[in-house]
Amino acid sequence: MMEVELVGNAFCLDFTNTVNARPVARRDWLSTPEEALTWAAATGHPLQQIGDPAEDSAPETRDLRDLAAAREFRETVFRVFQPVAHGGSAPQEGLDRILAVYGEGVTQGHLSGQDGNFRLEWAPPRTVRVLMWEAATSAMELLTHGPLDRLGECPSCCWLFLDVSKNRRRRWCSMTTCGSRDKSRRYYSGKG
Repeated sequence: MMEVELVGNAFCLDFTNTVNARPVARRDWLSTPEEALTWAAATGHPLQQIGDPAEDSAPETRDLRDLAAAREFRETVFRVFQPVAHGGSAPQEGLDRILAVYGEGVTQGHLSGQDGNFRLEWAPPRTVRVLMWEAATSAMELLTHGPLDRLGECPSCCWLFLDVSKNRRRRWCSMTTCGSRDKSRRYYSGKG
């Protein structure tokens, strides 16, 4: 079983990193209900259920529809933050979609106080739809409060991350995977 890697330093970025490479992924944590359950548990956002029991369709159909919506939303979030990581502007269509999913989540959620702070939460069961609302909430937080100047993209796998290093020189998703691979590739090509 492959280990879940969380390198984004923001939930919305880890959500975009549920595919292991772009444009052609070899692994997609949102491809099946079982994979989604594993990934969500590893992120500290465990799912109790896949699908929405209130819908009039078989559980398998709901699962596939919800996962398809989550994959589509993941790519929207990626398309918003990827150009920002390179000093560009986020596309308005993507910003509007994040705002729409966030707005849906706000209308379905409630504020819960803890340690003098409040956070948006949703009543059980925890579904893929709730996971999308959490990703949208994280994206809104990052878009409105930053630090967008610390957003980066791994040149090897295209994962997004917030550079929280002191020297602000993080280049890869992680040194143990893409960083060492890239350094080896440059060394053996004579450019290292």
